[in-house]
Amino acid sequence: MKYEQQFSNLIYEYLLKRLQFGYYLYGDILPTVEVLCREFNVSDHTIWSALRRLRAEGYITMKNGQSTKVIYKQTEQERQNNLIYFFSERWNAYQNLYEAAELTCMPLMIEGLRRMDEQEKNYIEKLSKRANADDVILFYCYTLQKMENPLLMNLFWEISLFLGFPFIKSGSPFHYDRRIGQKQFKVLIALIKAGSWDLVQQTLSKYQRYYIGETIEYMKPQIRKVPTENHIPFAWRIYRDRPQICYNLASLLLHEIYMGEYRTTEFLPSYEKMAEKYDVSVSTMRRTIRMLNQIGAAKSINGKGTRVFTIGERCIKPDFTCPVVRRNLSYFIQSFELFYYTCESVSRCFIQSLDDAEREGLIARFEENQRTGLCEVSIWHYLFFIVKYSHSQAISQIYGIIYSLFLWGYPLKASLEEALITEQNGELFTASMIKGLRENNIEQCVSVTKSYIKKQLPMGTEFLIQSGIELEDMRLSPSIRLLLYDEV
Repeated sequence: MKYEQQFSNLIYEYLLKRLQFGYYLYGDILPTVEVLCREFNVSDHTIWSALRRLRAEGYITMKNGQSTKVIYKQTEQERQNNLIYFFSERWNAYQNLYEAAELTCMPLMIEGLRRMDEQEKNYIEKLSKRANADDVILFYCYTLQKMENPLLMNLFWEISLFLGFPFIKSGSPFHYDRRIGQKQFKVLIALIKAGSWDLVQQTLSKYQRYYIGETIEYMKPQIRKVPTENHIPFAWRIYRDRPQICYNLASLLLHEIYMGEYRTTEFLPSYEKMAEKYDVSVSTMRRTIRMLNQIGAAKSINGKGTRVFTIGERCIKPDFTCPVVRRNLSYFIQSFELFYYTCESVSRCFIQSLDDAEREGLIARFEENQRTGLCEVSIWHYLFFIVKYSHSQAISQIYGIIYSLFLWGYPLKASLEEALITEQNGELFTASMIKGLRENNIEQCVSVTKSYIKKQLPMGTEFLIQSGIELEDMRLSPSIRLLLYDEV
């Protein structure tokens, strides 16, 4: 029920923007509930909840046995105002997010295309012959789903909604021309069938930059000054339900336990003191600490307080019967995959942007890990430096989520009698990164990072299999599949 409500809100937002931006016009018939269920991968109850809300607000009419009809009227000026205000609120983050999306989604697109069989490539080819504006989004979604990673689909959804691509059928501000789209698709399909992956990536990037450039140039003179408090930064919301604050706080506490002020502490402060410090209620603090107990990072002891298990200590085995644990360990594995496929492009951009002081700070952190024998957390420090020092707010946001999910996975490793991820791997990674950074050898750093994550990924999966979690369970975190399939 909880997921149905959050997804119903998402679908409401999606359909509302399509109505306000003129994708659906007065008198249009909305897709049937069955079609929307198939496209969004949700129940009919979820779709009905979103539609009833739109009906109550006067956008649509619904009658038993009849199609859902748009009754919302607006002038062209009103449509333009909706459009301008949408972009104005997001303008400070707009281009930055697009550039970050190219760094993160493009390598995942290429991997998805690599995994397609001939039947799936033929579907893409049929799609290209129609080449409507929606088909561009459908092409991306269909391809990314080959990764079988719900966390990735969640990211794709959030980026698409923020940039506004699904809301406009044609015309301003995206100026999509179907004939040009067909030609572009034709070139792309030929490269995909030839397996020319470098050229596929270059071609995709070229097309994307063209359309986003056109959009930015069109909107730039129309953007209105918006009060600072009304600016909307990009936020990757992997939890859309009520405990969002507990998940965020739990991730912060894991960081403090492993990397921050609690790393040398045996017991956490009282609930009351921590609630005051983090500006939350005592009940929220209790629920958050309960999460840490469930994943094995802490143990609450009557009369003593909450005992924490820091780096190097044996943790309590996570409670795999708990939905919170299963959900976040599923995300943990999926975040590993995202990091693996995106670390090359993101690392190259990040390391190039470091100034001398930032570079020396990262080297000093790696050297400290060597001295203290904690090289296993060097990859965490590297992620944390990207989050802290990246010049891209969107990359900081995306990698901040990946970093927090890495922390959720550590208690599982620390609860095992024999850790499969050896200290030797961490030591080699640390030493190689120090050398690469000292010599300003960016490609060495990129290669070392990707190689290290490649070794870690199957080991993290093996941890969960050892604990009785099936591979299918690692893919079951909820996500909406935007425009999953369509008849072509």
